[in-house]
Amino acid sequence: MRLPAPRGHTSAALTALLRSEPVDRPALVVSTGTRPVWADDDLQLSLWICYRGFDGAHPGWDGHPALAQFRAALEVRWETALRALGAVDAPAVRTSTDAQFSEWELHRSFWRPRRTYRSAMRDLDFYGSVLFSDALPGVDEMPAPTLALANAVSLLGSHRRLVDALIGFLTAAETLAGDPYAQLAMSPGEDVLFGFGVCHSLHALLCAHVMEAWSAGRSSLRGRWLPLPGRINVGC
Repeated sequence: MRLPAPRGHTSAALTALLRSEPVDRPALVVSTGTRPVWADDDLQLSLWICYRGFDGAHPGWDGHPALAQFRAALEVRWETALRALGAVDAPAVRTSTDAQFSEWELHRSFWRPRRTYRSAMRDLDFYGSVLFSDALPGVDEMPAPTLALANAVSLLGSHRRLVDALIGFLTAAETLAGDPYAQLAMSPGEDVLFGFGVCHSLHALLCAHVMEAWSAGRSSLRGRWLPLPGRINVGC
């Protein structure tokens, strides 16, 4: 997998650094932009990169303490934002064209983990990137709200202290199309509820992003346009 195109100062510095020889004190600073963290393309892409390996990255960065420290700083800001995220209501995504259906499926296939609540309960050794399929749609097309869902899974799946929150998130991922509380235990723990709520709220924000884009006649993916009905292309 190649390194994605940067989306701001932080991700630009990170991708440039990963292509170069490791240094003891890399110039990496966690951005404190004014946008909500879930909508911050620069921060979400930087965190997404930190969770994965890439072709073209210098092997000396594998396990490098400076990179681990940078990822930890990103995770602190991300987890703080997730714990402050309240319940979000959003319209259901309704696809009226084949292009919209295909587009929505790209979002879904990018962020949805391949491990389910039931398989996770059978085997708790599921931390890290094994939560995802090896064949992902192109990250360069994915907006921040889609990356946010993937990064929430990676955060919860990378720390054993967050295992209950991960179970809640995976449970929610299986209930998005039905009763949101159908598969929860009668008295789930606080961390389970936290992960469950994170999944539903981030998914609602993604739905709102998609429907807003479609209502404006544009694609919800980066760098794409939805085909307009009856449009005639005239060659020159």
